[in-house]
Amino acid sequence: SQGGQHTLTLPEQAELQSVSINGVSQPARQQAGKVIVPVSPGTQDIVLTWQQVTGLPLVLTSPQIDLGAASVNSFINLSLGQDRWVLFAFGPTVGPAVLFWGVLIVIGLLSAALGRVPLTPLTARHWFLLLIGLSQIPLPGALVVIAWLMLLGWRYGNRLDDSRHFNALQVAITVLTVFALSLLFSAVEQGLLGSPSMQITGNQSTATDLNWYQDRAPGLLPQATVVSVPLMVYRLLMLAWSLWLAASLLNWLKWGWRCFAQDGLWKKAPPKPKPENKANPNPKTQAQDPNTDTDNWNN
Repeated sequence: SQGGQHTLTLPEQAELQSVSINGVSQPARQQAGKVIVPVSPGTQDIVLTWQQVTGLPLVLTSPQIDLGAASVNSFINLSLGQDRWVLFAFGPTVGPAVLFWGVLIVIGLLSAALGRVPLTPLTARHWFLLLIGLSQIPLPGALVVIAWLMLLGWRYGNRLDDSRHFNALQVAITVLTVFALSLLFSAVEQGLLGSPSMQITGNQSTATDLNWYQDRAPGLLPQATVVSVPLMVYRLLMLAWSLWLAASLLNWLKWGWRCFAQDGLWKKAPPKPKPENKANPNPKTQAQDPNTDTDNWNN
């Protein structure tokens, strides 16, 4: 077979930087967005490098490239900076998925259920806002905070007469309070200083490095789209959440103290009953004979 030339079409406003074939640099020639490369029989490794001067918009789509022939094993990689907050990702089937939105639906359903529980003064709206912030820490941490509030409400409505059970409950509430407040502080710290946890997974993708794969494609290569905003938007939202949490937590702590102090803070163990003195049924009495005198009166 004989070699020839093959034409590739680059996206608009793309400036060709270099062309290499099998590691050997070739003259870079671009005409009206089209690049003509020489091809020869056998396997060739052709690398094209180009540059597009664009900003980082809200919706970023990978360039549209026309190879001029069907292709296989298409890989797409979009690397975003650390200062971007990825909200959505679209593209070929094998690619990243943003699982946070599914978690948000679960949070909404759970908040509606918790809002119907009369143990706490929190409404469904309060639970929803609280759990959104707690979604930035591991799930067990959120469960600890929920258990803490529920236990305080249960403590207020139930009376324990046994001092051992009462005191054990007080100790448990104290320990749980320390853990819950620490977890709330951790959620605030994560929101203000950490990176958003959008639970992005799939095809070895991360929050800043997204990968797609498609096994077969026509002349046009597949495209991927990412919706992202500056990280400062996330910081401002978490700052607003932190201020709301601080104001709400003051009211919750006042309510929690009333629950904790219901029927006292600590119960002393009842005194042990004193053993009763049993009377001797057969007392032995000794009576002295008035006619008997051990003294010698004759002396």
